[in-house]
Amino acid sequence: MTLITPLLMESQNSDVNTSNSNGVCVSGNCNNGFGVKTYKDGTTYIGNWWNNIPDGHGTVIWNNGSIYVGNFDKGAYSGFGTLVDNELYIGDFKNDAPSGNGTLFLKNGEFYVGDFKNGNLNGKGYFHHNDGTIEEGIFNEGQITGDILYKTEKYIKREEK
Repeated sequence: MTLITPLLMESQNSDVNTSNSNGVCVSGNCNNGFGVKTYKDGTTYIGNWWNNIPDGHGTVIWNNGSIYVGNFDKGAYSGFGTLVDNELYIGDFKNDAPSGNGTLFLKNGEFYVGDFKNGNLNGKGYFHHNDGTIEEGIFNEGQITGDILYKTEKYIKREEK
């Protein structure tokens, strides 16, 4: 189960992440420096550039209202960042996907705190459900595995899955 929405992943495939994009530099130096560039799809990138590619710290604003603020490495989300889409993710990125430690807030009010790999819940984590139940365990490709600790207001239960 991948909890990063398809819209979020589509947003990540914007022209901003390619060096062959047809954007227009509207301010600053969009080759090697700090600048603002807009793209045909309505996306705007504000931040550091290296060889006409986002590199360093920057902000991407898509025409659907989604926003990424964080670090880039050769055009890819890399390092610490925040992505606001249908969901809110705050944490580490690698190759355009949540990878490392982070927190994901879902639009239904549930949230996950823990490890990610390639956009999936992967590693030790805590998933807080709307009913107050907390699942603590090891996640693999979005699924909780092994020993699971369920916590509710009235009890703590350990079970194997």
